[in-house]
Amino acid sequence: MHMKIQSFKRIMTDKQAEKLKGKFLGEEYGKHLITEDCDGIDSYGNLLFRFRKKAIPENILNLGVQSYKDSIKQTTSRGNAAGGYYNRVRQDGVVTNFKVADAVSSGNVGFMDAKDGFGTVNYCRKTSFASDHYDKYKQGIPFVKFISDEYKILCPNHWELQNKYVQGTNKNYVITDTVYTTVTVNENFRTALHQDSGDLTNAMGNLIVWENGNYTGGYFMLPEYGIMIDIKSNDLLFVDVHKWHCNTDFKLKEGCEDFLRYSFVMYYREYMYRCQSPSQTLIDLKNNSLGYKTL
Repeated sequence: MHMKIQSFKRIMTDKQAEKLKGKFLGEEYGKHLITEDCDGIDSYGNLLFRFRKKAIPENILNLGVQSYKDSIKQTTSRGNAAGGYYNRVRQDGVVTNFKVADAVSSGNVGFMDAKDGFGTVNYCRKTSFASDHYDKYKQGIPFVKFISDEYKILCPNHWELQNKYVQGTNKNYVITDTVYTTVTVNENFRTALHQDSGDLTNAMGNLIVWENGNYTGGYFMLPEYGIMIDIKSNDLLFVDVHKWHCNTDFKLKEGCEDFLRYSFVMYYREYMYRCQSPSQTLIDLKNNSLGYKTL
């Protein structure tokens, strides 16, 4: 059986899309609704996405949900995906220089790389979830490995590139037997138009969903090409997340009062290859706290 390959022409330029960043876009920006297995390419033959229905076994998906859903908490750090940044206002009314976004329900599993700047952590470390709930983190690794293995099958060139980074990365900061360092988990999060950042630029992103069936819509959308993908439980999407993307609105089905949707995104943190061993990081942190220059 030959896989359906569909070519998509641009319907807006990158600059036109950029003007919409941080905006919540509706289905009027979509022309093509993808509901079955499909490989999408642009006019030049570049891969946009590979979508596979019911590709994830029920037990594997449920393992991921049960292992990682407790990583979710309220966060104001999701930027354009949450509708854009603005300056935090203190209780006394003073506007600060600290940038925040509207709160959403999201969490991270695995490891994070170092970042410079105010309000950031400048050393490599486990996420708080992996540190506080290490057994649950380990329990869910077969879920991450399954996606990593499918990535190798469906996007071998992208996997190979990513694996080269993994091979050059301290193993303490890689999820065992995968090409991923980090999993972001979201609950009922409708994203505004954004491009992913902080992950490996030339890699292929992914999206996995568990949902209770109480809604329609919530399509994953690439508005530059008018593409909407109807991703449901057990489906698997590999997609170029460095293109502008978002979700359309979630619409409750008649007779339903609420819905529940978990989404998972797995990736390699962009600068994780720079991370030293945890023991060396600890030495550097101690030296820095004592006023000595770290090497």
